[in-house]
Amino acid sequence: MFKNILDMKTINNIGLFVFSSLISFGLMAQSTKTDTIKNNTQNNLNESVIITTQFDPVVNEASKLTENPNIFDTTFAVPSFEYNIMNKIFPTKLEVEEIKPAKVKGEPIAMLYNGNIKAGIGTYLTPYVEGFYSETRNKTFLYSAQVRHYSSHWSIKDYATSHFANNDINLYAKNIWDNFFVDAKAYYNNSINYYYGFNNDTLNLDNANFRTVWNNVGFKANYESLFRDDDALHHKASFAIEDIFGSWGNNEMTIIASAEALKRFELFNNDKQTIGLSLNYKHSFNKFDISILDKAPYFYNGVLPLYLIADPTIKYNTGIISIKPYFDFKINKFQLHTALDFAPEFGQESHFHFFPTAIVYFPVIPKKLYFNGGITGNVERIGLNGLRVENPYISPYLDIKSTSNFKLYAGLNSTFTENLEINIEGGLQNFTNHHFYTFDSLASLNNMFNIVYDDVVRFYLKAHLEYNIIKVLALSLNTELQSFKTDKLEFAYYQPKFTTSLSLQYIAADKLIFDLTPTFKAGMKTMYMGEEKTLDPIIDINLNSEYRYSDQLSVFIKLNNLAFQRYEEYYNYPSQRFMGMIGASMSF
Repeated sequence: MFKNILDMKTINNIGLFVFSSLISFGLMAQSTKTDTIKNNTQNNLNESVIITTQFDPVVNEASKLTENPNIFDTTFAVPSFEYNIMNKIFPTKLEVEEIKPAKVKGEPIAMLYNGNIKAGIGTYLTPYVEGFYSETRNKTFLYSAQVRHYSSHWSIKDYATSHFANNDINLYAKNIWDNFFVDAKAYYNNSINYYYGFNNDTLNLDNANFRTVWNNVGFKANYESLFRDDDALHHKASFAIEDIFGSWGNNEMTIIASAEALKRFELFNNDKQTIGLSLNYKHSFNKFDISILDKAPYFYNGVLPLYLIADPTIKYNTGIISIKPYFDFKINKFQLHTALDFAPEFGQESHFHFFPTAIVYFPVIPKKLYFNGGITGNVERIGLNGLRVENPYISPYLDIKSTSNFKLYAGLNSTFTENLEINIEGGLQNFTNHHFYTFDSLASLNNMFNIVYDDVVRFYLKAHLEYNIIKVLALSLNTELQSFKTDKLEFAYYQPKFTTSLSLQYIAADKLIFDLTPTFKAGMKTMYMGEEKTLDPIIDINLNSEYRYSDQLSVFIKLNNLAFQRYEEYYNYPSQRFMGMIGASMSF
């Protein structure tokens, strides 16, 4: 028993010794350590540890958790909130800061001259003088004055004296206020023409016997609002009076008054629409003294109509009132203009005219091609002054009537480039009392024209081309084809079937300017002493050139009828074959 106990102890001591030796060897194997803080070197310690207690492992008792998890379940109550909106606008103020205009220094203001005098002399003793004077840089008050004289003192071979003279005086003034402007013009025209459409070699008539003198004096004033607000009631008004009288007892005075008001507004939150009313009143008073015909040897004696002999002074008047409400509708690129024209006519004849108007405009190809067309109409009376300008060889005695016109048309306008514009239009017009010129049966020399009226339908097709290069080249071409369907006349007298005209201007080095203006007309016919006469085509080529020596001085040359053609716009009234003029212009 003791031996066994001893053996057990011996074994335990041996195991303890071995364990201690192993630990001591591990401690001796550690390298030298340096204390970085105290900078001292420590050597490994060689110590022996003797354990004399018996190893007795102990396991403590574990305590078990007795608590169980549980769920807290309840209903969530939404708390009640009460709130009120304070209806109070915080005041704001927009202040726009003024942008001062930029000042460009070093660029002198272009010199503007108040006056200009232009004078020249041409073949066939043809003097030309024109003077012009105007205000330049006044922003509120403008005025101008112009005088002009143009005449010729040479006759055409095999015809009577064919001199002519035109004298003009024009005065103009305009004053601008903040919200409106007023302008006025006064004018006087004196023209002298000869009924030279006959051979005077054997008759030897005095020039005064077939000379006619016209004097036309007039005045016109305009008023127009200049509201900056587009929603304001815009309005304008005008008044004009004109009196023309001739050397053979004829006189016509015309009074014209017009007014217009318009209002713009938005419709369906789109573009601005326009509604307006236009009023126009025109009254012409004609007077003719037939007793003067006894002093005119070119009238047949004793064959005057009885009603002319019974009343030596004939008076008649014609008045036309136009009441035209209109509406302009616009949405995006589409535009529509509509109007109703109520036009009563009174005086020599009494009629009531009604003309509807509807014109549309919209793009076919945006920014390139546009369509415009519709129906329109009006009534007008071409006065004595308009007729004598159109035909200087009209008879002193004319029975003037009003002309009404319905027009149906369609056209295309193109702007394919900034420099090129092409327009085409075609349509028909229905005229009542369209005027035509024919020889006066009372003129013994068949050298005067009277007017006849007929109802006609006109078909036309016209084109316009325009090409511009600023300060270098400007070209304009117009062409028109037309035909007439008459009611009583055999055909339309003096109406060309084809007309074309060209205007070409070229500027070379800002000093030399060339203007070429050829015109061509064909297809005109008339009746002369019961026979149909066809007039030769007209080819009129004109070339003008100007050399600008300085801003104030320039010289010019005009060459007319370069085709050297003695053409006739009216039968038995030929033109000169060629006319040239040289002159100068000076500003001051």
